[in-house]
Amino acid sequence: MSKAKVLFVAPKGAPVNGEVTLALSNLGYEVSSTSTPEETVMTAFEEDAQVIIWPEGLNEESNWIRVRNILESRNPLIRVAASLSPASEEENLIPSTNSETLSSPLASIDALVAQLEHIGANEGGRHQFYTKVGNKLRRIELSEIRYIQVEGKYSAIQLESRQYHVKASLKDLLVILASEEFVRVSRNFVVNLNHIDHIDVYQSTVHVAGEDVPVSRTYKDNLMKNVRLL
Repeated sequence: MSKAKVLFVAPKGAPVNGEVTLALSNLGYEVSSTSTPEETVMTAFEEDAQVIIWPEGLNEESNWIRVRNILESRNPLIRVAASLSPASEEENLIPSTNSETLSSPLASIDALVAQLEHIGANEGGRHQFYTKVGNKLRRIELSEIRYIQVEGKYSAIQLESRQYHVKASLKDLLVILASEEFVRVSRNFVVNLNHIDHIDVYQSTVHVAGEDVPVSRTYKDNLMKNVRLL
């Protein structure tokens, strides 16, 4: 299994844990590091980073908030403590896609590696998932999803002719989808690029599955970067 391309955000003035980069490089991960918001966005897109390692302290800095929103719309983002220890006996090393678990910063390199391996395994050719409908488990092919509307911990998954309601937050779904075909266009919507009929740049909407899905100002640039325009 090939290793993911990892972007380690290490802003100037913050304690840079060189052990993290060294440990991941020794395991075969291709690791890049950045120190400014502009450099982070450019590197993430130019080098096609697959996973972002995000220090906890950046969540309190306003100039990094927009960067985080852009990156989260297309990449799994792993939050870590400002300084990672080699290992921690108290930390649960079982990787998870639970949004509450993922939202808690990891404190050890071992836990970070475990989460990276888990994400890599989930991306390895899995093109469907199952959801419970009554007493049956229904298979949903990722390619059949038109868009997803998220409200808190619940989501409505729109296919061509029907809709499934599942208990899953946006962070859960972005890990499950893990595909360049799905792009976040607003706080509550993710669309499948393959099913967009047209984009109304003046009304800031995308037309998909017979519906006009709103595109927020925050995510408009990200949408257009994923559209091939001639």
